[in-house]
Amino acid sequence: MYVLNAAALTKPHAIKHLAADLLSYNTDVAIITGTHLKSKHHDNVISVDGYTVYRRDRVGRKGGGVAVYVRSTLTSQLWSYSVHPFELLWVRVGHMFISALYHPRVYNSSDLLVYTESCVEKLSCDFPLAPIALAGDLNQLSDADITVRTGLTQLVYQPTRGKNILDRLFVSHLDNYSTVRVVGAVGKTDHKAIVAYSEPTACLQRKGTFQRTFRRKSPTVNATFLEYISDMDPNSFPPTSDAMLGTDDPQLEYDKFYSVSLELLNRFYPQRTITVTSRDPEFVTGDTRKPS
Repeated sequence: MYVLNAAALTKPHAIKHLAADLLSYNTDVAIITGTHLKSKHHDNVISVDGYTVYRRDRVGRKGGGVAVYVRSTLTSQLWSYSVHPFELLWVRVGHMFISALYHPRVYNSSDLLVYTESCVEKLSCDFPLAPIALAGDLNQLSDADITVRTGLTQLVYQPTRGKNILDRLFVSHLDNYSTVRVVGAVGKTDHKAIVAYSEPTACLQRKGTFQRTFRRKSPTVNATFLEYISDMDPNSFPPTSDAMLGTDDPQLEYDKFYSVSLELLNRFYPQRTITVTSRDPEFVTGDTRKPS
């Protein structure tokens, strides 16, 4: 399981960053809070290959929102107890029930706790053997209050934002998650991600780093380049040697063309480098990661 406050899935390359993490950690279920999605954002815009997405957007105010990504090979469906105003989403995955929760301070904690308790009671009554997990950005909501109300146990003990444990994972079956770690996310967010596995060594992969070179492109740079070459006199560009002037040798002409093209390329699209890791998929490029 992967848990993260993404601080907006609407940011440039945010979905690519999320996909990179899901692939890297071999994620079956991802709980994302702070999606910042609205009704105008179609599911296709936030889709990740190989995953089914469920979402609950914040209504009436900006920000917020939750989403659950489930591996497409797993059977999943929405589950609901009753109509409610909270940023709370329940999804049944196989025989397990998973809840994504985002709790901003403006919400009434007491009402949320009462509703969450009712949900867990209903599930425990109708599906007494089903594992239950509740995760997300709970802000200042107390661990003790949730445990007393639901009987679920909190598994995260490392800070996920600054010195605070805001993102948490509560479960009914402790043996389902033997390894729980707080890790950095690929995407731009001030929160760290939670990665939980049932196998002790599942996320203990050695990570190597290496560099890739690329040439950054943008509409502004492209326009500047096109403007320059449209005004450039081909004969005014200095050749690499006097021997190239007026020559009939095709190879020398090709060499001159290559020299001029390469100089223009390096002037407008200089090579840059980025540092990537062995966990990053092949599509991680200079367009999706900040250059080093």
